[in-house]
Amino acid sequence: MKHCILEGNELPAFSFVYGGQASQDFLTGWKKEVREEPVAGGMKSHRAWTEPDCGLRVELEVREFAEFPAVEWVMKFENRGQADTPILESILPLDFSLPLEPKERLRVHTANGSLCRMDDFLPRTLEIGPGGKETLQPRGGRSSNGAFPFMNLQRRGGGMLLAIGWSGQWQARFTRDPNSLHLDAGMERTHLRLHPGENIRTPRILALFWEGKEDSTGTNLLRQLLLKHYLPRLDGELVQPPAAQCLQAYYYLTGEAGEKYERVALPKTAQLGAEAYWIDACWYGRSGGWSQEVGNWEVNPSRFPHGLKPISDAAHEAGMKFVLWFEPERARPQAALPAQHPEFFLHCPENTNNLLLNLGMPEARRHLTDLISRLITENGVDIYRQDFNFDPLPYWRAADGPDRIGMTEIRYVEGHYEFWDELRRRHPRVWIDNCASGGRRIDLETLSRSLPLWPSDFPDIGGLAFGLGLHVGDQCINAGLGRWIPFFGGGVWNFTPYGTRSEVLGGFTFGFHIDPADLDGHRSDTILQPNDVLAKGKTLLGDEFPLDAARAAIQEWRSLRRFFTGDFHLLLPLTVSGHDWCAYQLHRPDLDSGFALFFRRHESPFSTMDVCLRGLRPGAKYRVSLSPDYQEAPPRTMTGRKLAKLSVSIPDRPGSLLLRYLPNS
Repeated sequence: MKHCILEGNELPAFSFVYGGQASQDFLTGWKKEVREEPVAGGMKSHRAWTEPDCGLRVELEVREFAEFPAVEWVMKFENRGQADTPILESILPLDFSLPLEPKERLRVHTANGSLCRMDDFLPRTLEIGPGGKETLQPRGGRSSNGAFPFMNLQRRGGGMLLAIGWSGQWQARFTRDPNSLHLDAGMERTHLRLHPGENIRTPRILALFWEGKEDSTGTNLLRQLLLKHYLPRLDGELVQPPAAQCLQAYYYLTGEAGEKYERVALPKTAQLGAEAYWIDACWYGRSGGWSQEVGNWEVNPSRFPHGLKPISDAAHEAGMKFVLWFEPERARPQAALPAQHPEFFLHCPENTNNLLLNLGMPEARRHLTDLISRLITENGVDIYRQDFNFDPLPYWRAADGPDRIGMTEIRYVEGHYEFWDELRRRHPRVWIDNCASGGRRIDLETLSRSLPLWPSDFPDIGGLAFGLGLHVGDQCINAGLGRWIPFFGGGVWNFTPYGTRSEVLGGFTFGFHIDPADLDGHRSDTILQPNDVLAKGKTLLGDEFPLDAARAAIQEWRSLRRFFTGDFHLLLPLTVSGHDWCAYQLHRPDLDSGFALFFRRHESPFSTMDVCLRGLRPGAKYRVSLSPDYQEAPPRTMTGRKLAKLSVSIPDRPGSLLLRYLPNS
């Protein structure tokens, strides 16, 4: 695909080294085949090069989109010979140079990955001047662990957004000399031989082109492309994150969990209007804590003497989905699964307490698929929640031989996709929640199969130590991730409008209501202890839970839900400072409607802020409501021109304001 940003270059552009030679030096001499086929929303082509004498075959699978200026591709290698191939290394499915003017400004917009911090997914902008170099890569083999596999390259008049589909250790490098930018991306390490009959694939690359002055033009185009062609669907309809209730934090506080507690909370959850009932990591094993029991995937008989099916049946009867947590890739050495099948697991000398189930081994993957499939069926699971709480990269590399570097990772990542795809084939009504210590495995491939209902562990109980800074982190995580991805979840800790609105940008999960006064220690030098804060909270197990406020919060969330598929605009710079405001807007161009949320944080001295709403027609009239609480304020009429220069006042600290607008018919 050619585009003006490429200035004569063409994508896909790739490279690899084979037997010590660069692919550009020999590939034109290999036999080439091209086959094209129409696919939904565009065209797919298969371009293959075969080494003379039936050796290595290289295939490029390319997809172009009719409605979007975008191209996606993945490389595949197959050994069709009778002997091992020479060394195949430095495989770069993206490798190209972009001509630049010497003084041209070049920026790469991306985001922090997830590290269980207040600044998870906070926007990052890398200025790359002449002689500049930037390298992006995650930590430890999980694709969004500390880095984000989505990058928006901006130059004068537009840009190119890049997305990487690889749920392992990817790398992207930007290197600028006086007259060009060189960009390459792929796995961090490849140096391997292929045995006869073996084949492998590379990370998937998506390049999306945009024109305009603001980088949000590119990210909003990505959001629409994801909605149209990537995100999961059931019966043709997009899967959307639910409002869900979960008692896991009560288990952390008391050590208590089980059927008798779920039976109390479940009917109240349904009465609030929640859509899903969620049981997390407290249902399996026998006596140890949840992290010590991974690998013992049978229902705990003392906590759930009748199994989980009565809980899921009750949820279904109440009109809710049933969510169940698993961490199938990890096991403790003493657990049942590694005791039965030690050959299924990878080991790491630096982490002897955890074993990694080798999804790259077909026998292990089939066993796991059968096990999880049985548990889904027996327990009436609607949303399969998969967690992943440690780094796989040391295990992969420990298993590689000197001439097979990268092979364990490749097989594992391929196996991970096959595992999920087979679960979806067996259970077409079930969808997948992708959690990896909270949002550490978000990439183009996982997004095409799952949604992240818990994109950061910062809003877990550890975030309570930050007091009211918990909500600052919520706002940063949601607004930071929302720039790129339409659907995800989060955690609500109180049902004040400020607390709930800090999380409402997709779906959310709740279990406790904690009064803001009990989070106020962040204003002093006091360090809050999470369990002390939790102990003051209210759950659905008691009578003091604010049912009316929770019901109103869920109703407000429902009223905004149709706009989550719209364009996302940050209205103020996004920071982690308690002194700053946070503001963003979701706009549906097709409806000429949307909403904006404004947050005056707990340390902000500013009661008023000037903002400019986006996407509105200057001369058009809109019905606008400005609501500080859940009761929608009476609407007023305002022009688009007025909304583009709006002064917003919030007297309370902290406080929030919800602005709704629609055309004045």
